[in-house]
Amino acid sequence: MREKKPIIGTIVRVLDGALDGVQAQLITRTKIGYTVKLLETKDAFHKGDRVHLSMAEFRIHKGERK
Repeated sequence: MREKKPIIGTIVRVLDGALDGVQAQLITRTKIGYTVKLLETKDAFHKGDRVHLSMAEFRIHKGERK
């Protein structure tokens, strides 16, 4: 069985810019948004933390979309 390639994106315009530009991996997708796992540490947020975002706050990298 083939493993799924993780879907990676960038966080934008969330928490007054506290997470702008942080790379994250998509965990779940719903009708109202995403749950992502942070791939890097920034300020009070640590690598591996899970964050809930709206669709406007998470940009999936081109070539990653399905």
